Amino acid sequence: MKFKAFVLGLLVQKYQIWDRNINIFLALTSSGSIAAWAVWQKYPLIWGCLIATSQVIMTIKPFFPYHKLVKELNAKSLHVDILNIEFEDFWNKANRGKLTEDEIQEQYFQFNKSYASVLNFSDDLLFTTSREIEHKANLRMKIFLRTFYNIEINPQKV
Repeated sequence: MKFKAFVLGLLVQKYQIWDRNINIFLALTSSGSIAAWAVWQKYPLIWGCLIATSQVIMTIKPFFPYHKLVKELNAKSLHVDILNIEFEDFWNKANRGKLTEDEIQEQYFQFNKSYASVLNFSDDLLFTTSREIEHKANLRMKIFLRTFYNIEINPQKV
């Protein structure tokens, strides 16, 4: 689940960048009319393409739900982080013998249900996890395991 938290965090970063870049482009093209006169006279084809592109992006922007993705992924990332901290506390108690086998089993299944609930996404949200993001998450996982548990892993085998 720590790996999934890393993936969610990286997805938030990815979609924040896309959302920001689209909004910057639209802001520049829509508010650049003052500066546009010089560009329009010298490079009418380029300016026309920029305006046409911005209009197309503005029209289809509702179908790029980056803002909604960021919001939902960020909330889920925080929830997974909190569950991971709670699970670590549970694991430490179990490891020190502070819990009975029945308590361990019950708590373990409660965590599984909580994680399943958190990682359930809205039907209208579609996103993919690229190999690059998985690779970065694996590297973060490797550092986490080495730092906190003195465990060395090969990220290619993960």
